Amino acid sequence: MLGYYKDHVLLEEDDKLGRMKTHLTILSLFTVLTSVLMKSGDVFEGTVGEKVEIRCPYPDDYRYIPKYLCQHPCGSSGHVLIKSEKSDQVVTEGRYSLIDNVSGRFFTVTIRNLRLKDSGVYYCGVDQWFRDTLKKVNLSVRQATPVNKPSNTSEKTITTTSTWTTTTLTSAVVTSSLQTNDTFYNSS
Repeated sequence: MLGYYKDHVLLEEDDKLGRMKTHLTILSLFTVLTSVLMKSGDVFEGTVGEKVEIRCPYPDDYRYIPKYLCQHPCGSSGHVLIKSEKSDQVVTEGRYSLIDNVSGRFFTVTIRNLRLKDSGVYYCGVDQWFRDTLKKVNLSVRQATPVNKPSNTSEKTITTTSTWTTTTLTSAVVTSSLQTNDTFYNSS
């Protein structure tokens, strides 16, 4: 009876180990699929008021499938900023434009008139049945640096000399002079 119990316990442990290996295999497969479907992102930089071009490459198999750019979390169609309609044609919606270059196997999204709040995570998406393929991109928008313009304010010095003469009518004539040097600054 003791041998039976020992064998039964060993079988249960083998069964638990087998289930654990299966779970780990499924988890590993899920991790690999997730990393394939949602690749790590490139970083694009732009300046407030200017434009940025986000280039999104894709495999040959996806040439004639609609492409789009969406903003994180990209969970619904409300997050889609622009979507291609036909290959090799420019689509424009507000500040966004997209062109799908089929021969180059990439699409480019241009965002014009950048704002600081445009900074964040975006996804280049390929529209597919079941689950879209997404590639993460990061956009960093920086404030425009002030331009040091040459100063048109120049200092001009104007010196005036005034002479005041006072005459007293008596038997002698007294003349006195008072000179002042005043300096004025003029900004033009």
